[in-house]
Amino acid sequence: MSNLSLPTPTQLIVDAITEAVLAQRLIPGTKLNEADLVEIFGVGRTTVRQALIRLSQDKLVTIEHNRGAYITKMTDLEIRETFEVLAMIECAALEKLGRSITAFDIARLRRHIDDQKQAHQHGNADLEFRLAPDFHVLVVRMAHNRVLDEVHGKLTAQERLITSQYYGSFDQQHLCSDHAEIVSLIEGGQVEQAQALLVEHYRVLEDYCLRGKAHKSTIPLKEALKPDAKTG
Repeated sequence: MSNLSLPTPTQLIVDAITEAVLAQRLIPGTKLNEADLVEIFGVGRTTVRQALIRLSQDKLVTIEHNRGAYITKMTDLEIRETFEVLAMIECAALEKLGRSITAFDIARLRRHIDDQKQAHQHGNADLEFRLAPDFHVLVVRMAHNRVLDEVHGKLTAQERLITSQYYGSFDQQHLCSDHAEIVSLIEGGQVEQAQALLVEHYRVLEDYCLRGKAHKSTIPLKEALKPDAKTG
């Protein structure tokens, strides 16, 4: 028999809601009705509440007395601070990468950028929005620091939450061009220039999010939590 343990019902709910947030199917402000979640997942209210508490600890869900739980809606200050810390973490990762990056790493980053370009060429906006932050996740993972990776992962979830809150027609080609230039600079040993571009990259994204407040439409909770659900 396998010694691998299966995810608990609580973890399954946490994973499903997190995935729906990251895929931009559950947008900020969406009400998470306990009765609906009980029906969707076939569990008791205690399990649902445990999952919501876990999600609130990761700041993906906000729980308020007499209002219940809903997907967190971030303030302008929280948005600025999130992008600021992401840039700080990634600049540290770039500093380390400048000393240790390999030809294999460069090729892997460029393959990811090619995937971004393909998504854009095929008009797959949902995939573009998923791949853009994934580039930054890949950069940090290449620094091989588990603590840095864990903190960055939580902030990246917040970033995806932000982009779902302020979802519009941002120039994804601009993002992709920045990614390609950052890789070229690191490959050429120009770490400080790569860091400066990264900081500017996040400043532009922050400005877009704070100014381009074009909200996505909500979809029913049952539809949003289906694995094959499409963003609207």
